[in-house]
Amino acid sequence: MLDPIEEHLRDGEPLPDGSQLVIRGWPLNPEGLMRNAAQASERYSLRGSPLVAISTEATIEGWPLERILSGRRLRTRKSYAAVPVGRVLEAGYTLLATFNAPHYDVVWPSYSEEQAARLALLFDPVIRNPYYEGRSR
Repeated sequence: MLDPIEEHLRDGEPLPDGSQLVIRGWPLNPEGLMRNAAQASERYSLRGSPLVAISTEATIEGWPLERILSGRRLRTRKSYAAVPVGRVLEAGYTLLATFNAPHYDVVWPSYSEEQAARLALLFDPVIRNPYYEGRSR
């Protein structure tokens, strides 16, 4: 049985116009995005249907880029890519504030290679994470 994502939503958290979504890790290509979306759809539902989404972090109040990149989730990633929130919304994707800040899910209109390719093209080029510490063993 899928876990309803509605139980993990955060309320009342505005995304400022200048916010960036930061996608974590690799691969930052359509195939990798499809794998991540498939994993979400196997665990969570949205309005009773499998949730097709990828996980991101957002630069919101109290969470500047440096804090996100050096935080526990991204400091183990050698690289990352970012995208302005407005670009994602204009392309027809939905953003859900889920779990603990600054986590956001980017919800896809449908699970398809076309959606994965469109989303991948929205992100700015991949950048080396200056806070990379490697994975703890």
